[in-house]
Amino acid sequence: MGTASALVWRIDCEPKREEKLMATGKRTALSRRDFLKGAAASAVAVAGAGALAGCQAPAAAPNMPSKWDYEADVVVVGYGGAGAATAITAADAGARVVILEKTADGGGNTAVSLGGFLCPTNAEDAFTYITGLFDFSHSDLDKDLVRVFAEESVKNVEWFKGLREGVEVEVYGYAGYPSVPGAKSQQKYRVKLTSGSTGMGLFSVLKYAVEEKRRIPVFFETPAKRLVRNAQGEVVGLIAESKGNEIAFKAKRAVVLTCGGYEYDAKALQNFVKGYPIYAVGNPGNTGDGIRLAQQVGAGLWHMNGVSCPLGLKVKEFEAAFMISVNAPSFIWVDKHAKRFRNEKSVESHAGLLAVDFYDTSALEYPRIPCYLVFDEAARVAGPICSGLGSASKKYQWSKDNGAEVEKGWIVKGATIAELAAKLNLDPASLEATVTKWNNDVKAGQDTLFGRPINAPKEDNPAYKDQVTAVWSAPIEKPPFYAVEVHPCLLNTQGGPKRDTMARVLDAFGNPIPRLYSAGELGSMWGVIYQGAGNNAESMVFGRIAGRNAAAEKPWS
Repeated sequence: MGTASALVWRIDCEPKREEKLMATGKRTALSRRDFLKGAAASAVAVAGAGALAGCQAPAAAPNMPSKWDYEADVVVVGYGGAGAATAITAADAGARVVILEKTADGGGNTAVSLGGFLCPTNAEDAFTYITGLFDFSHSDLDKDLVRVFAEESVKNVEWFKGLREGVEVEVYGYAGYPSVPGAKSQQKYRVKLTSGSTGMGLFSVLKYAVEEKRRIPVFFETPAKRLVRNAQGEVVGLIAESKGNEIAFKAKRAVVLTCGGYEYDAKALQNFVKGYPIYAVGNPGNTGDGIRLAQQVGAGLWHMNGVSCPLGLKVKEFEAAFMISVNAPSFIWVDKHAKRFRNEKSVESHAGLLAVDFYDTSALEYPRIPCYLVFDEAARVAGPICSGLGSASKKYQWSKDNGAEVEKGWIVKGATIAELAAKLNLDPASLEATVTKWNNDVKAGQDTLFGRPINAPKEDNPAYKDQVTAVWSAPIEKPPFYAVEVHPCLLNTQGGPKRDTMARVLDAFGNPIPRLYSAGELGSMWGVIYQGAGNNAESMVFGRIAGRNAAAEKPWS
């Protein structure tokens, strides 16, 4: 699943060192000394090699560097699924490509996702389904963009399997909103593995195609800081940073932003997303860099209120939260007042925020943030309540019976419902009444408050095949009892600079910003309602489109 023999090297700045690395096949991140040596030598050694060049800034473009330290045709900012797809496609089109990545390893949200990507059965029904999601949510819809996505996404399996010989994929689920017209077209695929993370399984194929098959240089721990434009307003490069040193990258054809969302940017969350507090389960490197870079050159933003946000547990030991989900039937959610507030089984897994973002203007609070997952011993031993999705889950192995997490205090335990309530600082009488009402309703065969079914409805095309259960509701009556404090926890955000059907970034007036492209969740086409596996699919689709069109730009001089 890994790529232990993968190769990452410098962009022709030291030909002898490059040859040495290619001979050994060892993977290395760019060190500070490497950067400084390359910067000092670039004007002479690299210009002679034909890959790097110095360039004096025009007087009319004051932000143009006096010289360029590194040069490529296409500079890709961000090494997740979108960055990989962009780089692969641009390289296949004949462009010299370099990728900049702010973290030490790359992978982005792709590597910590479930590894799923959409590949619809046909483009027409996919277009109907996705536009239907916009019709119901009243989000900003670009039909041309959705049309292109629908037509390109049906090619995703074929394209992905072509990246590495022997790759096998499987369908693991279908539409998240089966009542929307066209839903039967939605098929979610993932890499077929016998063990390991499906997110890393997906990214390892992309990683192989980038680093081993095409030997595209990747600069790790090198965040982009600002874009560079010439006197004509074209984006012609960028300034990045490594170990406190500024590095100038010349992009002879285009720059492509694929650097994710803003789920770890507290200020952006305050301004764009309703609810507080909100945490995140995805890649901690997603701090809104791409949004600021695009705004610097006048990009227009859209879908800033669109998020993929389940409910999860935040603990002090990890920067990222854990996504929480329960398949066992003996559980409910209660708010700060120990009251149930909805049919727990009716919440699509990516739409947890929409279930809890109600603000009480009388009490001046979000009564459902946090809320509490309450369950009994039967549910505890039935299986882990952590989904295994997200950044924290890649660092910590959740116990199969949740016992280790009870010992840690992440899951609160009480011998009785009243004792459990006291430990949660909830009113014991209220929680006892809520659980008693639930138990009586289930035994009578009907949830009289919110209509949660006792038995699962028949589903021919479930959202997740491996989460199908026959019984949805059971009494919470086997002691001891448990609860987890849960918050909305972002998988990712959708907002950012709007792109057109060619993946060009648009300014605030809808005009393309010359030589600037984007792909992935940065400025995603998805709005308030998100279809699972849609972001990885979008990364593939618009990564390919951005790579083709960026490589086709005429080099500037």
